[in-house]
Amino acid sequence: MENQLVTILRISTPQLGSFVKDKLEEKGIEVFFTNEGMTPGERYNPDEVLLKVKARQSEKAIARLLQLHKEYDLDKVKDDVSFTNLRKILLPVKLSEDCIDLCKYAIGLAIKQNAEIKILYVYPDPNFNEPSRHTTSWEKYVRMELKEAHRKAQQKLVDFSRELKKQVPPELFNAVKLHYRMLKGTPENVITASCKRHNPDIILMGTRATKHADGEFLGKTLIKVIEQTHHSVLAVPFSAVFKGKEEVNVLYSTDFYDSDNSSLNKLLKILEPIKKKIFCVHFDMQNDELHQQKVKELNAMLERDYSAYHIKCELFESKNLLKGIEEFVDKKNIDIISLSKIKHSGLYKLFHTDLVATLVAKANIPILVFPV
Repeated sequence: MENQLVTILRISTPQLGSFVKDKLEEKGIEVFFTNEGMTPGERYNPDEVLLKVKARQSEKAIARLLQLHKEYDLDKVKDDVSFTNLRKILLPVKLSEDCIDLCKYAIGLAIKQNAEIKILYVYPDPNFNEPSRHTTSWEKYVRMELKEAHRKAQQKLVDFSRELKKQVPPELFNAVKLHYRMLKGTPENVITASCKRHNPDIILMGTRATKHADGEFLGKTLIKVIEQTHHSVLAVPFSAVFKGKEEVNVLYSTDFYDSDNSSLNKLLKILEPIKKKIFCVHFDMQNDELHQQKVKELNAMLERDYSAYHIKCELFESKNLLKGIEEFVDKKNIDIISLSKIKHSGLYKLFHTDLVATLVAKANIPILVFPV
């Protein structure tokens, strides 16, 4: 009974969900958002989620909802600037033990950026690869499997929320708006659909620099999300700790394309609340004499158009792109590697899946991939 969740409201807009959640949690009622996923063949509807509470708190939650209906015009909540002005971090997690550290990193970043965190747990559809059958007995079996998968996922999410509260100091935990969502489906598809609904500023995902025995990279979902989404993705090693530095050093690669202005503008917007020093680097693998002149031209542009920021362009010679990045990261004490996802950019080769996976797997600092 402790871990059983009951539905008390259907939510059609993210702002309404955030508002009701905050008002319930003011009274000590913990809130979870899910899709039910109990019907064979049912797919995630990004325009609607269910607001749930623990069964033992359901009466208190319903009483609070009735009070909210009397005190507020809930149809106008979507226009409340206290919700619409917040930045948004979408944080997909597997609810494993190391995800606690990932959540701590996200909380530190959210405080720095004045952002809310949407923790998203995607549990597998047990019938995803099953053949379609239309017998009564088969559909009964499917419903039983769906119900059991939903129950286990719900148990994991409640346990994870309890453990997170234990490990994060109350002054930090209470300093951010944090929402739990549990949805059924394929992770990359659900994450992409959630982005369309919530339009996050950053998708924060964990990455681990290890491989299976057969050599398969563990971060396949991360790579697929990078390929599919039009939103910025911050890949954070599970071992990373948010240090809250006064100023961070950012590596941004350039190949002297006209899109550099657009790329820099996007990068500056993502990191807007954070004081930063940006190293705009061209990795020269061919010892081209013209590149030094292009560096001078780019620095002139930066001095003219971006004088308010600490941005410097330089040339870095290396015979191997990945090795060159590693060497520069060590030399300049880089905190974030940033890549623009644009065709024919300086790091275009990295967007061959194997090379992206290699960089993400080997890096021990966060990697920001943003579209331009």
